[in-house]
Amino acid sequence: MQTRALETLVRINDVQSFSKAAELQNMTLSALSMQMKALETELGADLFDRNFRPPKLTPLGRLVAERARALLREEQAIVGICGTATVLHGVFQIGFVHSASVRILPGFIKLARGHVSEAQFRFSSALSEILESRVAAGQIDCAVITSAGQKDDTLRYDVIASEVMSIAAPADQRGANFDALSARLPFIHFRPSTGIGKLIAGFVRNRPPSNQQTLVLDSIESCMECVKAGLGYTILPRPDIVRYADENVCVADLKEQPISRNLVLVSRRSEPNPQWVAVIYDLLLKAV
Repeated sequence: MQTRALETLVRINDVQSFSKAAELQNMTLSALSMQMKALETELGADLFDRNFRPPKLTPLGRLVAERARALLREEQAIVGICGTATVLHGVFQIGFVHSASVRILPGFIKLARGHVSEAQFRFSSALSEILESRVAAGQIDCAVITSAGQKDDTLRYDVIASEVMSIAAPADQRGANFDALSARLPFIHFRPSTGIGKLIAGFVRNRPPSNQQTLVLDSIESCMECVKAGLGYTILPRPDIVRYADENVCVADLKEQPISRNLVLVSRRSEPNPQWVAVIYDLLLKAV
């Protein structure tokens, strides 16, 4: 069915005149009449009462015209959203590594409501390697993860922020460096398979071995709670340490071998409409 014929039908309903509708549609009267007959044939319904000259819309014809009006509005909306590259339209599935969701997601949502209100977002949270694989498989559109160095050639990685990694230790260990702490206390290791965990593991491999126990935990909050309780020390992104630290925690730099974690937006290189990636990336930069 051609929407042009529906547009003509709506026009006739509005002006109640074949000749006026033909003029407004830039058609001859005979062409308009033939178009309406073809529409009736296609629908298998009498839209006009031809006992009148000119024909008048039947009650069914008026109903079809009103339904067609709504359909044409939707057509205009579809054309509008597809032709606007700088505005987000649609439903986007975005993953956030947990530490980023805690610190960045609230700001992102606030900015999105003000700048891309036409868009809808569905969020999920998981470890970096899980989110990265979901993006590659097309299960989610993009994700904010920790870059661990190894990259998938099918994916695109845009750096959002670079965050210094620091030591968090019990307050009574203030002034001690990593090597001194490793001789005194257990090391609280954020899960080594994660993006952050891989950075930590790489650092630890290059330090002298320790005879102290290593505790492996799978959340930043649990790592910090153990430090607060005096159970050991840890290495984490400084913004996460600051978020959870209190008077029972001291923070120190990794002077021996400084490391940073990069938060990146990962998306598919094969994305057919990359403009939306740029819009989301810009909002994330503002939310950090």
